[in-house]
Amino acid sequence: MARTRFVSNAAGFTLIEVLVAIAIFSIGLMAMGALQTRALMRTGDVTRKTEAWTLLAEQAERLKQLPFYVDYPPVNFSPDLTAGVHAQNSPDGRYTFQWQVSDNEPFAPQNQAALPGPGAPAGNYTVSKRIELVAIRPGGNPLAPLARVEFFKVVWGGTFLPP
Repeated sequence: MARTRFVSNAAGFTLIEVLVAIAIFSIGLMAMGALQTRALMRTGDVTRKTEAWTLLAEQAERLKQLPFYVDYPPVNFSPDLTAGVHAQNSPDGRYTFQWQVSDNEPFAPQNQAALPGPGAPAGNYTVSKRIELVAIRPGGNPLAPLARVEFFKVVWGGTFLPP
């Protein structure tokens, strides 16, 4: 009996070629997943910073509206505008606001027309305050804030001049 050989011109993929193609495709999908994860993390970070900026702007406006001096004579500072570092949590507790008030060098003794308010005793008065305000996460580092703003408050002749 004669043997018949079947010779085929049809070519197909071998199992190794299919496995290599699947491996390359899998690596591409994993890279896309990593990019998607990173993009979602960045979006969340930008959202938190935007929220911090908004709340920081509200806090800055509140500080700008405080009186420069109160209850004179004698001259007292508003508690939030005394020199030093102050802190307050946001209403939802997600952020901590810290502000540092620096009194600038006062002018020489002023005459009655240039005093910070009616009836204030003559003497040296601070006429501007530098306020640096930052928003951080509770327990976070104020040197690496989510948002930061700096402004000056100025008083002259009993009036407050916004920055």
